[in-house]
Amino acid sequence: MLELTIGIVGATGVVGQTAFDILADDFSGFKVKKLKMYASRSSAGKVFNFRNTKVTIEEIQLDSMLECDALLFATDAAISQEYIPKLAEKGILCIDKSSAFRVHPDVPLVVPEVNGHTLSYEKIAKFPVIASPNCCTIPLVMVLKALDNEFSLKRAIVSTYQSVSGAGKPGVETLTEETQNFFVNQDLTCGKSDVFPKSIAFNVMPYVAGILENGDTDEEAKIIAETRKILEKVNLPLAATSVRVPTFVGHGESVTLEFKNKVTAKHVKEILAKFAGLRVIDESSKLEEDDFELFVTPREAHGKDEVYVSRIRTTDVFENGISLWIVSDNLRKGAALNAIQVINHCALNGTIISLKRK
Repeated sequence: MLELTIGIVGATGVVGQTAFDILADDFSGFKVKKLKMYASRSSAGKVFNFRNTKVTIEEIQLDSMLECDALLFATDAAISQEYIPKLAEKGILCIDKSSAFRVHPDVPLVVPEVNGHTLSYEKIAKFPVIASPNCCTIPLVMVLKALDNEFSLKRAIVSTYQSVSGAGKPGVETLTEETQNFFVNQDLTCGKSDVFPKSIAFNVMPYVAGILENGDTDEEAKIIAETRKILEKVNLPLAATSVRVPTFVGHGESVTLEFKNKVTAKHVKEILAKFAGLRVIDESSKLEEDDFELFVTPREAHGKDEVYVSRIRTTDVFENGISLWIVSDNLRKGAALNAIQVINHCALNGTIISLKRK
């Protein structure tokens, strides 16, 4: 098995910490020979225990990162834009979770179960950078790809219900503080915070990131553009509404789809159940021991690797229409796990070995 030195950039954030936890497990394509962790100057020097080995957080520095075989960037776009091109020039594989390179024409935007074929050495040799999609795009395209293969997707409408961890540690801390403030002081003032434009505790807001000229939010624009790129359907009619909700981890998506071919709920369930990484939940499903469920909530998806699909039913809004409900852990499959699966795929197909020999 390939032994690799893996780096996590942004190691103290919620995605970086999730990646740290996931990398403690074994993967089919590689083994972590050495783990390097990078963060801001204020976090440098902190020590973590990884597989009974102490790992000290380092300040983000190019020379140290050049020692890695692959790097997972769980940072904001500015950090990715500053360091990734320099690392790629040296042949270091970089998996970027930010939006910095997602729409770059020469950078694959990858969910391995959907378009893993784009991860060949030939495709990334000149610029070994792979973008990991938005946390809502990933579960959405897994469902759309599975159904498009069978029924030919015509259009999609999606509303997302996104937890505060999508805004990182500050989002989690803000919801915690506002909730505590309500119970202690009975104060639920709907004012601005440093993270959200209005109070998020006991509230929902149809606003995730800034508003664009056409009225979409930046988050909605990302979902639309990324879905089209991954599915290679540049003209796919797709409408998205992104809503921030007062939950800590786990995103939900209400999706209505139209297909060119005739569909039934039964057939849709059969197709989705066969697709890697998806799990269909209905009246016959067993979610936990002795627990039969009709649907799955974001809380139940917390800590799980699967993307859950439930509430599958036909709709007469479209001639060949299906509505369904998707939930996943936005920190795992929506972020860290997907990036690590990309590294695993590149290890299995020989891409990393070829880059090391370059």
